[in-house]
Amino acid sequence: MTYQLEITDRGGMRTQGVEAEVFSLGARRSGCDVEVDVAMPCGRVLEVRTGPAGQIQIRAEAGLPFPVRCMAGNVGTRFENLLEGDTLNVGPALVRIRHQASDAGAAVVRELDPATLQQDDAPGSPVGGWYQTFMGFADHLEGLTAPERMIETAMSAIVDATGADRVHVEVDLDVEGVARQHWLTRGGERAPFRPSRSLVELVRESSRVVHVPIVGADPVASRYQSVRREGISSGIALPLQGLGKTLGVLYADCVREGAMLSASDLQRIVFICRLLASALGNRDLVANLVRSPGVGESGGHFALQTRSPACTSMVEHVLLYAPTDYTVLIRGETGTGKEVIARAIHELSQRRAGPFVPVNCAAIPESLMESMLFGHEKGAFTGATQARAGHFEEAQGGTIFLDEIGDMALELQAKILRVLQDRMVTPVGARRSLKVDVRVLAATHQDLEKMVAEGVFREDLYYRLRELEIVLPPLRRRPEDVLMLANRFLGEAARELGYPRVPELAAEALAFLQRQTWRGNIRELRHVVKGAALRAGGNNVQVQHLELAPALARGGPVGEVASGNMTWRDRLEMQERAALKETFDRAGGNLTRGAELFGVPRTTYREKLLKAGLLRAKDDDPGEARAE
Repeated sequence: MTYQLEITDRGGMRTQGVEAEVFSLGARRSGCDVEVDVAMPCGRVLEVRTGPAGQIQIRAEAGLPFPVRCMAGNVGTRFENLLEGDTLNVGPALVRIRHQASDAGAAVVRELDPATLQQDDAPGSPVGGWYQTFMGFADHLEGLTAPERMIETAMSAIVDATGADRVHVEVDLDVEGVARQHWLTRGGERAPFRPSRSLVELVRESSRVVHVPIVGADPVASRYQSVRREGISSGIALPLQGLGKTLGVLYADCVREGAMLSASDLQRIVFICRLLASALGNRDLVANLVRSPGVGESGGHFALQTRSPACTSMVEHVLLYAPTDYTVLIRGETGTGKEVIARAIHELSQRRAGPFVPVNCAAIPESLMESMLFGHEKGAFTGATQARAGHFEEAQGGTIFLDEIGDMALELQAKILRVLQDRMVTPVGARRSLKVDVRVLAATHQDLEKMVAEGVFREDLYYRLRELEIVLPPLRRRPEDVLMLANRFLGEAARELGYPRVPELAAEALAFLQRQTWRGNIRELRHVVKGAALRAGGNNVQVQHLELAPALARGGPVGEVASGNMTWRDRLEMQERAALKETFDRAGGNLTRGAELFGVPRTTYREKLLKAGLLRAKDDDPGEARAE
């Protein structure tokens, strides 16, 4: 058997003939029948032989430092069929294999295949003239999110790039529970037609590609009733496979007398099918991550639960950026959940087993910030009685989250810049630097660009922090999520208050909440809902339990309540303080009993008392604790 090989590697393009039933392909000076410049120390890469029916069969050697790929996927270590004229990716080289005797037949196929008349089969151009069609398809597909548009774009590309007269796509139930069927005929008609159900069912049963180049010459396909009824002269059917599962079937055929779908057409359809399946599969993966009922139970992933189109870009960016180690700048108004998003990024990253260390740059005094971030040695300053590890060292192997980075002093910004550049920190008072392996996430609600222009934020640090950026939409732009968020906060309130059931939100109360502008965003909604749950006493939450001022109901400034200029947050804190004092007094100063009455763990109860000023930090003995 004589084979003709077209080889493109770093030495250029060349052709080589091989006359053998079996031959090998390998690196230069390997002694193989065909040598390719693949810059590797090993010898044989690929073995080629003639199959029982005269087809080309190939297998790759085990343990190669790179995969060998063809149009159908990676080549395994067992012999498998290769499509006539398929181009193999062998490391940096391209190898195209065909039978020498098949050239005349190939010319006849091109005469019968209108799409290939435009093909530029110049050596070294593996995809030929349909490159533009495929690139246009890929570029168009990238910007689509609706599955029906993805499918329609793929079908149009098949009609444009092959000799197919008709294309049909069946997508099984997707994440939305929708089964989709689409049709396209040459000329642009999208009316349903009858495909060969026998070919489609054969694909569903075997999960393999079915190609019938000439139906009249096929003893099995020519007997199919659907084939005879529709006058099908050639057909291709293949599974839509993405993310390890079968999503449906793609079918194409010719109904013109004498027309056929060649091996080149099959290659193109396989390529388009793979791109379509990947796009559909990735869309379902994102949707499953967003909607999965288990997501968010840990607190971090809850940020990805959304029903709002305004959050689509944000969720996609989180899922895209999380597996990397790039620095991410998270931006959004106060209360939009920047720390929750940061936790989601950490928990979806390869560093999830490491620590997540949040640092509020606005809450730490400037004089202590350097010591808190980088640590200090014993005796470094007054009060440094022992050495202390900084937050960067604590985050070793994990993620450090610098919240409100815009409030950091300029002097300290320079030191943060050094950490981002070389991942080295120097504790206060130390003579040596420490290497830290951390990922840095930062967040701010401020206009950093304006701060850079005003000289209060370093421009070089700004660009270092903004390797990647995620912008969180305010709650007023995602009213579809108000019910989901409110239900979560009602669940939190039920657990904290010891209610036997989670209160529900009345329809009128939900409509009322969705009309608000929420300047405090999710944080403000949380306070409002949990306060309403307290006032409802375990019953369903009605509008009257929300206790929002008339000015707020008319669309006035969010946060104003009837009591003068007091904000709703102030009022809620006053109510909580009163409840804390009452339970504390009833418990006689016993923290364990008071925590049981309030319905929270003892440590949480103690922290609330300290924050409310009802307990002194030294009162650790519950028997001696007294309310102020």
